[in-house]
This record gives sequence, C-alpha cells and structure tokens, in this order.
Amino acid sequence: MMMVRKPAPALPSVPLPLAVALTVLWVAVVWMTMPLITTDMTTYLLPWFDHIVATGPVASFTEPFSNYAPPYLYLLAALSLFNGVLPAMTLIKLLSIAGTVALAFAVRHLLTRFDTSRPVRTAALVFAMPSILLNATLFGQCDALWAAPCVMGIAAALDRRHAAMLAWCGLALAFKAQAVLVAPFFLALLIKRRVPPRLWLIAPAVTIATMLPAWAAGWPAADLATIYLRQADTFQMLSFNAPNIWAILQALPLGLPLSGLACAAAIGGTAAYIARFSTQILDNKALLSAALLATLVTAGLLPRMHERYFFLADVLALALALVCRDKPSLTIAILVQAGSTLALLSYLSGVAGLAALGAVAMIVATFFLARPLLNPAANDNPLLARAI
Repeated sequence: MMMVRKPAPALPSVPLPLAVALTVLWVAVVWMTMPLITTDMTTYLLPWFDHIVATGPVASFTEPFSNYAPPYLYLLAALSLFNGVLPAMTLIKLLSIAGTVALAFAVRHLLTRFDTSRPVRTAALVFAMPSILLNATLFGQCDALWAAPCVMGIAAALDRRHAAMLAWCGLALAFKAQAVLVAPFFLALLIKRRVPPRLWLIAPAVTIATMLPAWAAGWPAADLATIYLRQADTFQMLSFNAPNIWAILQALPLGLPLSGLACAAAIGGTAAYIARFSTQILDNKALLSAALLATLVTAGLLPRMHERYFFLADVLALALALVCRDKPSLTIAILVQAGSTLALLSYLSGVAGLAALGAVAMIVATFFLARPLLNPAANDNPLLARAI
C-alpha cells in the first residue's frame, strides 16, 4: 500500500515581543558601535573614500586606488555625494547596514521556499547574529553585499532556475572573491542537473559586466583582471584569525611549513565534495545543508582565511535552523555563530587562542552537518529524502 506523506506544517514565525526586543537590542548595538573605528577602516576604507571625494565619483576610477573590486567602490562613490552631510565613517557604515538589510531580505526570499509563516519577521533574526551585526556596525565591512547574492543564488537553485542562479553567482563574485567559498555547491548542481555549458558563462559574464564602468573610466583592464590574485598575496599566514583547523595548528609550536598541506587538503576536500554531491539526490532541505557544508569545507581547509570568511556560513546555518526546527540544526547554528564570534574577538583582542577555540566549534559543526549528509542509507535521516 502506498503511503501518502502529510504536508509539512508551516514554520512558526518569530513572536512579536521577541522581534521588538531584538530590534531594540539592534538599535542599541548600532548606537554604541557606530562611533568606534577599526584598523581596516583607517587603513583601507577611509582612504578610499577620501580619494573618491578628492578626485570625484567618476574621475577617481581613472586609476587603481583600491584592492577591492569596483562594484563596492561604485557604491562608495555614490555615497561620496553626501560627504559633509554625515561623517565619512558613518556613511561607510550605513552602506554596510544597508547591505545587511538586503541580506535579510535575501534570507526572507530563501525561507519562502520552505513555506515559512511571516518570513519577514523570521528573517529579521539576521540582525540578531553577533558576527553579522558587528561586521556592519563595528567593522563597516561589506560582506553582506556578496553574501546576499549567494543566498539569492541558492534560492534560485532550489527553484531550478539555473540562469538566475548563475547570474546571482556572478554578482556575488563581483563584490568579493569570498563568493567562491560556496562555488563547489553550485558546481556540483550544474554537473548533477546537466545544465548546458553555455549557461555556465552567465556567471563570468555578469562579473565582467560589473567591471566595465571602471574600465571605461580608465582603470586598466589588466589590473581589474588580477585584483583577486593580488588580494591572495596580501597575507601569508596560514590563518589570519580564521576559525579553521589551521588556526589550531598555527597556535602550536610545530615550526613546520604547512602551506602546501593546506592547499592540498583544500583541493582534495573540494574535489571530494563535488564528486559526492554531483551524484547524490537531495531534497530542498538537504540542498540547503549541502550549501552550508560547502562553505564550511572550503573556509575550513583553505589557508590565508580571515576571521570574516565564515560570514556566509553564519547566514546559512541560521536559515537551516529556521527551516529544520530541530535540535541538530540549532546546535550547528550555535556552533557556527560561536566560531565566528570568537574569531572576531580574536581579531579585536589579539588573542590567537580565541580563534583556535572558535575553530574547534567550527570543526564540530562541520562534523555534525556532514555526518547525516554523507550517510544517505540511514532510515532516520531527516535531510536525505526523495529526489527533487
């Protein structure tokens, strides 16, 4: 006799009192951290903004003045028109906060794929995550601007809209190279679903298109094409406060050259991931889990990672917890958030041991997430169901 599956109940929304309390907390944190300044702000962001103000929002792109790709600089150029109305640092941080708002709406869009009730209120939990909140209000970083297109790309993947998925991937890569941390997930899907190779070109085409205004203004094409390659040579440490396995080994008095081993581990881990998930049949919840696993594997094994490179993992872990509503997914979200927050504290305090402690949390989260995904034969596996 054929068994009929009952439809899953709609996911509960965030209670209104909790939403109000989180909003008040968010406003308080923003108020306290907005005046604070970090090394990244004084070394990179403020000088770039000052250059744009001094030379003009268009003329500033006649020569390279930043090691960031142009799309973020376009937004800075637009904000430079308000210079004098608000302090430069405030404008930069407001841009980061606007990116966080865009990220929350992207999460809301993703949650609607799982019939979430009141997804706007539920997605507002993005603002309650310490690593995401501090990224914008304390550091003034733009990680939300590349993470939001990645989330939109995952939502398009769930809908099997592959052209849109690749376009979002290209936009994410245009903002920051960290978008490649989730690339194994998209590559495995392209192979599994036999997406025509001509569509694969959409992603690089979108990335290149975002560079054209800077090139037209005078920024040399060769420099634009090698921005991310030069970024990779900025720091030589195995882990720059990133909560991954190399933070642990780096803290030990080993004295061994581990860069080659780190690269080999990252290549091997990524290849194994693609080989496994390009053949495995997953439902939408499992696809979301697989996307999270991709970011944990790549950022967890690659050398020269920073404390902020698990940013997308923070977002996807939260989304997974909101979708699955079970103890394992909540545990994973807490561990991932703890790992990222400890890494940020390591950067702020200079205590390397905090990043190593955060690495332990990330490794445990990766293990908890990978175990059910890599065991499709388990009858009680809630993630691996029927084919999509």
